[in-house]
Amino acid sequence: MNRYSPFGTSLARNTGGAWIVVLGLLVSGCRSAAPARPIGVELGKRLEAAEAMVSTAHPLASQAGLEMLQKAGNAVDAVVAAAFAIGVVEPMMSGLGGGGGMLIWMEAERRADYLDFYARAPAHPDLAIVHHTGSSNTPMGVAVPGTVPGLLEAHQRFGALTREDVLAPAIRLAEGGFPVGGLLARLIAADSAKLTWNPDAQRIFWPGYRPLGAGETLRQPELGATLRTIARQGRAGFDQGKVAREVISVLSAGGNPMTEADLQEFAPRWKRPLCGEYKGRVVLSAPPPQSGVQIVQTLNLLDRHDLASLGYPAQSAQAFHILASTLRATTADREAYLGDPDYAHIPVNGMISAQYAERRARMANQDPAPSTIAPGAPWTAEGEGPSAGCVAFDPFRSPAPASTAAPGGRATAGSGVGRSRRSADGETTHLSVVDSHGNAVSLTFTQGAYFGTGAWAAGTFLNTGMFMYPEDPESASALGPHRAPLSTTAPTIIMEGGRVRTVVGSPAGDRIPPAVVQTIVYILDYGLDPIEAVRMPRLNPFPESTRVEVEQGITGEVLGVARRLGYEPTVMPPLTLQFGGVHLIDRRNGRWVGAADPRRDGEVKGIGGGRRE
Repeated sequence: MNRYSPFGTSLARNTGGAWIVVLGLLVSGCRSAAPARPIGVELGKRLEAAEAMVSTAHPLASQAGLEMLQKAGNAVDAVVAAAFAIGVVEPMMSGLGGGGGMLIWMEAERRADYLDFYARAPAHPDLAIVHHTGSSNTPMGVAVPGTVPGLLEAHQRFGALTREDVLAPAIRLAEGGFPVGGLLARLIAADSAKLTWNPDAQRIFWPGYRPLGAGETLRQPELGATLRTIARQGRAGFDQGKVAREVISVLSAGGNPMTEADLQEFAPRWKRPLCGEYKGRVVLSAPPPQSGVQIVQTLNLLDRHDLASLGYPAQSAQAFHILASTLRATTADREAYLGDPDYAHIPVNGMISAQYAERRARMANQDPAPSTIAPGAPWTAEGEGPSAGCVAFDPFRSPAPASTAAPGGRATAGSGVGRSRRSADGETTHLSVVDSHGNAVSLTFTQGAYFGTGAWAAGTFLNTGMFMYPEDPESASALGPHRAPLSTTAPTIIMEGGRVRTVVGSPAGDRIPPAVVQTIVYILDYGLDPIEAVRMPRLNPFPESTRVEVEQGITGEVLGVARRLGYEPTVMPPLTLQFGGVHLIDRRNGRWVGAADPRRDGEVKGIGGGRRE
């Protein structure tokens, strides 16, 4: 197979062998020479192991998960420990004040479950917040956080270790500190307004009114104290007592109507995962209001193409056009129809059906590319049942509508999430875990924007969830009491032959579904090694225009044809943070192969004769 690398390097092509020899001579006098590894594969970004594996956006979070596996914990223990830890070492991306979603496969039960703990509106939301067009640096933007109840709910149901065990690494990191890496240092320096708004946060992140720099030690004693309280008391350590009073005091001072009762009444929602099939494998992903529907729908449309025969999208204009046009169509549908299924009818059955894919495929792949791609009409396909491969997984199904017409109150075309509120950066984080028993977890969670709203209480930043609701009151994702906003979160697990094949997910706001889909395509269609799959240059199109963001590495010939097709490419640097941070584990030849996206600071850890690169 032609192993393409857009940056002049590849796992299968060692053009830099001379440099490896020179490097080996330079270091041989200091220590025994390490095995040569492929040029361009960053140390710790790829790992092979026989038994278990953790891939996250920070080495210390991956280590926290590994510690649980070494203590005979399972995948849920490992992911919960890693999640609490990553909230300490990546406070700009996630933490106790955020929320997310978790897809869990338990091998003994032969069952997948999805836990939605995304931040939601309080019982009495201020509807004026959806018209807010100023800075996100306001406590008004905070939704009821779900991280603590969500992680603890999953651990209570499936974990094998104690709560104290899984919180211990996060407590150690918060109290003892850790050296600040380059990404965190850069974002601390860039966010002075948020990080100096609260004097206690300023003391930690901008001591002496200068940003904490790379290599300096970040200690968070208030966060450590909160984590210790949670370890002793469970979720009551967050939503009751001193911590809850501090959170609500900060929010009330900023005009947010949230109450302690809102914190205490937050209930994580167990759901059935969404299910589809691609290239003979079963794809399990996030049900609404999170965006597994776009993952499944996009793969439905791509399944009719032999992409591998066309070449990589970075080298083949036809493959580029198929991928870009398909993502435009499915993004239009996601934005128009997705919302909270507890409060609005979402045409999920139709959106992921084979019947609708046939019709929607005709909208995609037009030559030239249309200036806009409108949402389709999935309602008439709502009666179609799950595919044969999905029946055994008891997948999420939306109730059948009373008629073939769209039910009243559903989202109108284009109303969706509110395009003015699209995420433009790389916030959020993702963790993938497998254990020696065959269990797997894919978890994505977030504060919203970097460092959330900047509101800081009890050692943690608080989310921007209230800014995720559209202005259209008829939208399926409109703001209302206890409603969850539409989220692009899409943790995914791929099953092959009844076993876990791939655990995958990504951060990056609206670029999450494109990042996840493209990684799956590179794994399943092109057969790339996981590290090659995550390093491939990504593209991100828009349904309302022909603009398409592309990472550097796509050839000039492809971009020239794309322009002739009507696209307007905007080229961004290679391995750009905004294009995601895919953390992936894939089963190959009886072993786990993990990859940590070089767009982030992450690392893969594992058990069982690991071969590290």
